[in-house]
Amino acid sequence: MAATFQNTVFGPGQAGVGLYTDLGILPPTYTGTSVLGGADTVTIDGTIDTPGSTVTLTQQIAGIVQVNQGATYLGFSQAGNAPPVYYFSTTNTPLTGTVISVSQGAVPTLTVVTTVDDSPTSAPAPCFVTGTRIQTRQGEVAVEDLQIGDEVITAAGQLRPIVWIGHRRIICARHKSPHEVWPVRVSAGAFGDGLPTRDLWLSPDHSVCVNVVDEVLIPIKLLLNAATIVQVPQEVVTYWHVELDCHDILLAEGMPSESFLDTGVRSTFENGHGPILLHPSFASKVFSPKTLADFCRPLVQDGSVVEAVRARLAARAEALGWTITAEPDLHIVADGAVIRPELAGETARFTLPAEARDVRLMSRTYEPLRIDPRSGDARRLGVPLRGLAVRDWTGFTRTVPLDDPRLHTGFSFVQGRPGDSWRWTDGAAMLPAELWAGASGDVILDVALVPAADWAKSGVYSVRHGETSMLAA
Repeated sequence: MAATFQNTVFGPGQAGVGLYTDLGILPPTYTGTSVLGGADTVTIDGTIDTPGSTVTLTQQIAGIVQVNQGATYLGFSQAGNAPPVYYFSTTNTPLTGTVISVSQGAVPTLTVVTTVDDSPTSAPAPCFVTGTRIQTRQGEVAVEDLQIGDEVITAAGQLRPIVWIGHRRIICARHKSPHEVWPVRVSAGAFGDGLPTRDLWLSPDHSVCVNVVDEVLIPIKLLLNAATIVQVPQEVVTYWHVELDCHDILLAEGMPSESFLDTGVRSTFENGHGPILLHPSFASKVFSPKTLADFCRPLVQDGSVVEAVRARLAARAEALGWTITAEPDLHIVADGAVIRPELAGETARFTLPAEARDVRLMSRTYEPLRIDPRSGDARRLGVPLRGLAVRDWTGFTRTVPLDDPRLHTGFSFVQGRPGDSWRWTDGAAMLPAELWAGASGDVILDVALVPAADWAKSGVYSVRHGETSMLAA
């Protein structure tokens, strides 16, 4: 059975680390310093002397108490003369992946490790998705069918042998940060005619080779545009990478893409010959290779070069029928009827019947994280509101503050500061009829918006052939 220790999955016999006890029967309580910081106490109610012993394991870590009734002592792993590591199987493991290292004076240290199942859930290193075709001496071959010793054709037309193939099945739904492992789809022709020849699926950190004055490598996650290059949520995905005799540029679906370069992440693969990292993060803005000299092309992760490529991709997307716009297509759907606004500056004015009950403020949407991972914002955003006001023709008026508790379904939190605050919708914000209770006849609803120039820049909503993009669907 696999178990976790310091963010690493260990199989049977893989100790890898060593904190220890030399006691045949462990004392019931140890207190020390948690790796999370703060006081750490482990209390064992029961005798642990043979594998299969059942105990109650109480863990108090930095003030957080977790009780595992029916914890089973599995035994310990030991490599050579290294100290053993003790493993426990527990029924509830919200702290899975956290090591508890404790000591009491001169008493040797005990390490408690909670177990997980054998299904890897972490992000891989830069990889191809199953089915990706790689150009070889024999023609295009699906990456999962490649073999060590096969020769690939590089972008420069050279033949290079495959020396290793890594693979990893990822359960995205169980990853602590799914956006770090969702694959990126590069639509056919996104970079130009035949680049790629058909949709190419990559992990977020996989770099593609582009020519900006000279050839450079750019992680595909930095080129997301919500149109031709998008990150697609999936439950499960299998990633593969191909290592050559040196780092080089492969042709994947005709698109120049990097081969595997071991920057210390080989342990992210199931066949990486050692303990497997459980939750590494390969979707951060910058990762640190052993040395930049190891890359076959300069690695570029920010600055004018990346912006120039993004602009080129936006122009290409437009040529393929996409429009990136700041126009939100704001409208109301009231009891099934679509109501368009009159625009007066940054205010959208709607007229709807006072008896309307099912009223939603609708718009296109986008997700900042799926346009630019540097944003760190995974919300689905519609439009940012400055305020709401309701009136009718009889003199009834009501100002609705942004933090009104009736504004909850379809609304994000209030941002900014007093006198300069706003609140995002999610593209389908519910406006409860209580907001205009007491009004009669037609109701005038004024929706004050944050100017698009302050947040949308050149556009964030993606539209193709008059329909909203997949991000707005």
